Amino acid sequence: MTQLLYAEMKLKDKERFLKLCRGPTGLPLTKSMPGFISAETAISEDEVGDSTFHLWEKWQNMSDFENYMAIPDRDMGSDFMKGWIETMDGPPKMIFPNFVTII
Repeated sequence: MTQLLYAEMKLKDKERFLKLCRGPTGLPLTKSMPGFISAETAISEDEVGDSTFHLWEKWQNMSDFENYMAIPDRDMGSDFMKGWIETMDGPPKMIFPNFVTII
């Protein structure tokens, strides 16, 4: 079954975060993974100018996402993940919602 992911990350270094995401081990790598379907991204700013990154991803199934997260470039000790964590203001919020038919 198709798996959705919604992630929300408060940022303390927006420009460095975006550079990491746009780099070869960022979203381009994610998009090349088996089972990846799509990703949408956005940034919002609150009334004091703090930035939050929003990510919606769609995967063929949860196993594909889990396999992706198990690759060396997504290991918590990898250069990408260290840099990614350093640019965030706290841990990311990750939600795996279920599809719901409305109509």
